[in-house]
Order: sequence, then structure tokens, then C-alpha cells
Amino acid sequence: MSDQKKPAERERSGLAVALMIGWDLVAITGLAFFVGYWIDGHFRTSPWGVLIVTIAGICGALYRLVKTFSPPSDDNSSRR
Repeated sequence: MSDQKKPAERERSGLAVALMIGWDLVAITGLAFFVGYWIDGHFRTSPWGVLIVTIAGICGALYRLVKTFSPPSDDNSSRR
């Protein structure tokens, strides 16, 4: 019976990771867009604030994506 639960648990875990990644991409990019929009309105720099901050947000979201799927590093070798 425990063998039947393992695939279902793996499927839920995979679904959770997929939802987390999707949420991160949308939330970080959306937040960056609105921060850029605020910067453009406050400093009258349209459209440069939206463009630069949104591109930075997309890069940050992609960094989180890569970090999520990267294998854990062995930090003991770098510490002395």
C-alpha cells in the first residue's frame, strides 16, 4: 500500500514545484513592472523605468528558476 502512495506524493510534489515556479515568474515580473511604472510616473522617465526594471525583474525570476533546478552545492569544500 505504501508503494501506491509514493507516485501520488511525487506527483503532488512536482505540481507544487511547478506552481511555485509559475507564481515566482508572474509575481516577480509583475512587481517589477509596477515598480517601473511608479518610477516612470514619479521621475517622468517613461518608458525607461518600466523597460529597465521589468527586464531586471525577468532576469531575477529566471535566476530563481535556475537556482530552483540547480543541484545543491557542497559548501564544505569552500569553508576552512
